[in-house]
Amino acid sequence: MYFSLIITFLLLLVIIVASIQNSISLDLKFFTWKLQLSLAALVFYSAVIGAAIVAILTLPKLVSRYLKVRSLKKEIEGLKRKTLELERLQEERSIEG
Repeated sequence: MYFSLIITFLLLLVIIVASIQNSISLDLKFFTWKLQLSLAALVFYSAVIGAAIVAILTLPKLVSRYLKVRSLKKEIEGLKRKTLELERLQEERSIEG
């Protein structure tokens, strides 16, 4: 987790430095749209859109992991109860026998 946080911070730092150094105004044409914005804004918006796409694409995997962990925790609790019950039965039999 900390590794990805450090990498994200470093990428953000590179984007900030590049955008400060390249504050040129651009004429952007995309199909029928014509925009005029700075290179820094273009880089920033591209990074935000890219992060949003990555977040959307990783969401199903995160949900799947969450559901699996939840079911495994339930299974662990059931096994713990079963273990305690078996230990209790074993103690009762050793006391009787």
